[in-house]
Amino acid sequence: MKRSSPVKDTVTEAKKYIYRLLKIRFRSEKEVRDKLRKKGFSEPTADEAVGYFKAVGLVDDRQFTRKWIASRLNKPFGIHRIRFELKEKGIAPELMKEDLEQAMSEYSEMDVAVRLAKHQALKHRDIPREKVKQRVYGYLLRRGFNPAIVMKAVQGI
Repeated sequence: MKRSSPVKDTVTEAKKYIYRLLKIRFRSEKEVRDKLRKKGFSEPTADEAVGYFKAVGLVDDRQFTRKWIASRLNKPFGIHRIRFELKEKGIAPELMKEDLEQAMSEYSEMDVAVRLAKHQALKHRDIPREKVKQRVYGYLLRRGFNPAIVMKAVQGI
């Protein structure tokens, strides 16, 4: 098993590592700090490196939140799941609330859940109707849709 050599605890090395992380996808400040800590960088080094990226706008939780919400709604996922993911990524509740409210004003969770329910039901035509409803119900819940909305969507299939 190959062992990684110890990281040189310099701000330059930390910045290089953050650039590599950001090349893959935009990240929240908490994600970047967690990755730096896991890689072995000290807190002062991480603070300075993250501070640099915040100053140039490459680590910005507000922008991250908006992009994350947009990408997850396109999948599509429910608001409950998106809220949970943002919380896990260290996004402040006030940022999350503001951006989710705006997204919900433009996104009909009910319409999306009904569309997904019908699509999933078509995949299970050869099994009893009640079993199909159970599977679709579970599928929609796992995708983070509100249980009340899921019940209504499943009743329509």
